[in-house]
Amino acid sequence: MIRRSAILLALVVGACAPQGPPPTLPGASNAMVGRDPIVVVGQSVVGFFRQPQANQPAAAAQAIAELEWLADTMPRNPRWQTASATGLNDLAQARWEARRALGIPQNAPAQGVINGLSAASTAISANNQTALAAALPRNIFTLGPAATVQKLSEPPSVPSVMQAAWALSGGATPGNRR
Repeated sequence: MIRRSAILLALVVGACAPQGPPPTLPGASNAMVGRDPIVVVGQSVVGFFRQPQANQPAAAAQAIAELEWLADTMPRNPRWQTASATGLNDLAQARWEARRALGIPQNAPAQGVINGLSAASTAISANNQTALAAALPRNIFTLGPAATVQKLSEPPSVPSVMQAAWALSGGATPGNRR
């Protein structure tokens, strides 16, 4: 009951917040030509969280950036507004679980989280400590770069990702209101 109340409260608070433009996911546009980006990104997120691997912080950072993008974009997309309400709630819950695990405040802007984690993924892959420090500003990534990478090296448990995937697997069809 408490979990349901917390989710409803988060949704109400989110609905009252000013709606800016939907976030963008750096580097994703070329890979999705002719495909629904929500489906492509959703498959990537599920692929990572189905069996998260330790000691792959770049992959974890990218997966959490994609989760953040998906949780912010999906409810705004008219095609997906008819998707399972349970699935959309589970997706929002997954976003908060990932943010809590990385010390990201709930009120942090989605685009800042996405940009930071995407840039961190690139910096980690390139072993560029200067770029990594710049990618993870303390106002969003409160643990700091070193501790955030340590958390990413042991990917957080985000069980709501798989629950959301299952609930949303019916896709976005006009008759898919659950």
